[in-house]
Amino acid sequence: MTTAIHIELNALCLLILCVITYQSVSNVNQQMHRVLFRSVVYGVIAQLILDSLWLLVEGRRFPGAILANRVLNGLFLSMSVILGCIWYLYVLETLGHTITRRLQRLMMLPGLAFTALNLLSIFTEWTFTVSPENVYAHGPLFWVQMIGAYGMLLVSLVHILIRLFDRDGRVPRRTVLKLLGFYVVPIIGAVVSLFYTGMPGAWTCAAISIVLIYLDDQDSEILRDGLTGLNNRKTLEAAFAEYVKQGRPLYLFMMDLDRFKQINDTLGHPVGDEALVAAASILTRSMVGRKGILARYGGDEFLAMLFLADEAEADAYRQSVKAAFEAYNREHALPYRLAASVGYVQHSAGMALEDFVNAADGELYKDKRAGR
Repeated sequence: MTTAIHIELNALCLLILCVITYQSVSNVNQQMHRVLFRSVVYGVIAQLILDSLWLLVEGRRFPGAILANRVLNGLFLSMSVILGCIWYLYVLETLGHTITRRLQRLMMLPGLAFTALNLLSIFTEWTFTVSPENVYAHGPLFWVQMIGAYGMLLVSLVHILIRLFDRDGRVPRRTVLKLLGFYVVPIIGAVVSLFYTGMPGAWTCAAISIVLIYLDDQDSEILRDGLTGLNNRKTLEAAFAEYVKQGRPLYLFMMDLDRFKQINDTLGHPVGDEALVAAASILTRSMVGRKGILARYGGDEFLAMLFLADEAEADAYRQSVKAAFEAYNREHALPYRLAASVGYVQHSAGMALEDFVNAADGELYKDKRAGR
């Protein structure tokens, strides 16, 4: 019964991953991030197929059964390390590193080495054995295989944790947490499979994590700004409609970066992008403990829609935003000064979202002129 459930779960995961693969291949957007993600999906699909075939062979008696069991285990263990290498490249790319062909070739060397080790083990029984009863067991060098398989995942995890505590905010915190969350379900599956052979293991659970990442990526493409990870302006209509129904004092803040064009013109657009990401990080921290929505409205312009008690609290929030930018400048050795102009208005009965935004935009430019 356990085997049947395991195979059924694998089949369901396979079906979902095949749909994800088809949609990914069909998408015209084929940059490195998608290519690496699709490679991870291909690898998990291969593992699920090998795992399911192994379940059908393990312990069975038919001509060639023992050889089939050996080959399946050799391929399965090899793919475990190869997948770790691909995942490492995906993590690096997601965290902002450039993935060159040289780096790709270098990172596949461990995969090739462990493939050779595991395929030789079909005959030498170094990393695994198959008994005369056609039952799999760990070989004397299985610990080496474990280092290879889990070592790549741990190295990737170290990169993620380092970036999680990186205060520069070069990568949206949400993105880092998404990568970190990938590990939770597979780790549970891996621990269970170590003690209960035949139970759905790490790769069945990895398929679940892949689906969660894919769904989050789809959400990000539709509702989130690709550079900063903030909500984009498409989210505002629904949020505004929901907030207005609550009948509480609602304020809208429009903010843009002072002299942002000068940063782009003198230091280049990559530095300008870093400034935008840093600004998004500062504004995200300013929202902690507050009820509302923060979005990148366009260019260097940001929008916050907040429930605040009164005018005094609204002005205090405005001042806290400006102070946060000043604090960031003091704490970081920047080749430019990062500052923001802020304008806000309170929503009045019957005011449409467009009028709400325009009114706050007018206050923004009053603040910008006063700052100059």
